[in-house]
Amino acid sequence: MAFDIRRFIGRFVEEARDHLGKLTEGIETLTRQPGDRDAINALFRSAHTLKGSSRMLKLLTISDTAHRLEDVLGALREGKISFDAELGQLMFRALDTLSALVNGTADGTELPAPDEALCTALTAAASGQVKVIPEVAPPPAESPAIPVKESLRTATTVRLPLAKLDEL
Repeated sequence: MAFDIRRFIGRFVEEARDHLGKLTEGIETLTRQPGDRDAINALFRSAHTLKGSSRMLKLLTISDTAHRLEDVLGALREGKISFDAELGQLMFRALDTLSALVNGTADGTELPAPDEALCTALTAAASGQVKVIPEVAPPPAESPAIPVKESLRTATTVRLPLAKLDEL
């Protein structure tokens, strides 16, 4: 029996959106507290999970972009670079791109090739050379779309902490 990744797309999208939310919150925390080690570690874990789960489903544009973001967070984690406003802007740009890619996956649209300017800027940032990149329109889609069944487009589960459930 062949592995049918379409069965897992809905779950991936739910989890990816959760991780993107955590990444957004974490970057906002770093904006206020640039040296927050817990925030940096949590950001790294979310980027790593997003990279791995997208790679497992062969969503390579998402995986490549998340991998570059993970490299930046790894450099932050190891103290090779420091967080500043310029790096924050670049990281938010990466999140915007990842969010658009995840939303496209949820809608069943084709994923474009990775944004080379963004990936290059993230690679440079991981080595300590932050570059501001201009906003550009995403390139045309090139990879084949993975059809998503209508039933996978809406969440069938809700994730929340047990403490919140006890509260309710």
